[in-house]
Amino acid sequence: MNIIRALFLWPLLLLCALTIAVANAATIQDGPYVTLGPDGYGVARWVEGELGTLRTREQHVAIGSELVVTAVGAAPAFAVKLRPPAVNVPDEVALAPALPLFVMADTHGEFEIAVELLQRHGVVDSQLRWSFGKGHLAVLGDVFDRGPHHTEILWLLYKLEAEAARAGGGLHFVLGNHESMALSGDQRYLNPKYLAVRDALGLSNYAALWGEETLLGQWLRTRAAVMKIGDYLVVHGGISRETVDRKLTLAQMNDEVRSALGNPRRESHVLSIAGPQWYRGYFPEAARQGGFTPATLEDVDVALAFYKVKAIFVGHTIVPTVTPLYGGRVVAVQVYPHRDAATGRAVMKVCW
Repeated sequence: MNIIRALFLWPLLLLCALTIAVANAATIQDGPYVTLGPDGYGVARWVEGELGTLRTREQHVAIGSELVVTAVGAAPAFAVKLRPPAVNVPDEVALAPALPLFVMADTHGEFEIAVELLQRHGVVDSQLRWSFGKGHLAVLGDVFDRGPHHTEILWLLYKLEAEAARAGGGLHFVLGNHESMALSGDQRYLNPKYLAVRDALGLSNYAALWGEETLLGQWLRTRAAVMKIGDYLVVHGGISRETVDRKLTLAQMNDEVRSALGNPRRESHVLSIAGPQWYRGYFPEAARQGGFTPATLEDVDVALAFYKVKAIFVGHTIVPTVTPLYGGRVVAVQVYPHRDAATGRAVMKVCW
């Protein structure tokens, strides 16, 4: 049986409090935002300085260039090497029975806490280098919005993906609803810091920094919305009975989500509230509030059988702790990431 090492999701109340704090901060450091041409050459841009007097700087870059992402609090700076354009990730990835799978969700821009958790559980070392060997890390989306450091999280995931592959392991980032919202120009949940960055760069919408011509924007457009890792399905929201009844394959759902990134007017079942990025039917109270019909055990069993998996891991919906549902057929990823008053360390459940 695969070893499930840890599962994390950050409650929105804490994120809102941190967002207010950042809004009052005087100093901003953000970037790099990298745009590359077809020839592999381009420019990296940073925004830095005091609110009201922000300045920008640029650096010519190319595939193979190495850029430094600035430290955030106790999380150290790290270097990232720019790679050629990414290709679409596979819908299914093998996972040997003895290898660990670490699942994390909804980091929402809280870079420093995310780093601490990854370090404490051996996924990265003190310098943010991959130290998980042939293990696999699955990140269930919603890196964007609310918190003040989603740029740093995305660069770290981009870097770790290459390091994990070299070690024989894997990093798998699935797209959440906030990735789709941010790339489609929905700015409602952006931390105020990013609105200031947008204005400093003279843009009408923050989404312009994540277009298809940008390195991370292109990388995000090659991610999946639903993946099968070994015997497990990993998805941000969940799999509804309607999705199964439509006999939608992983490839069909992933293609639909990718094609809709940056296109807020596109409509389909996959992009609806019953689709994989938004579904809340596993949680009766949230389902009733959101207009869903709560999923039955039969609905879950039908999904497991159709996709040939033993369990589905989800984020998106807040639960008090890592919560097995439907007899362990669904696992809701959750932790309460407050800091211990005595030690200052993040407190969380670590096992299922």
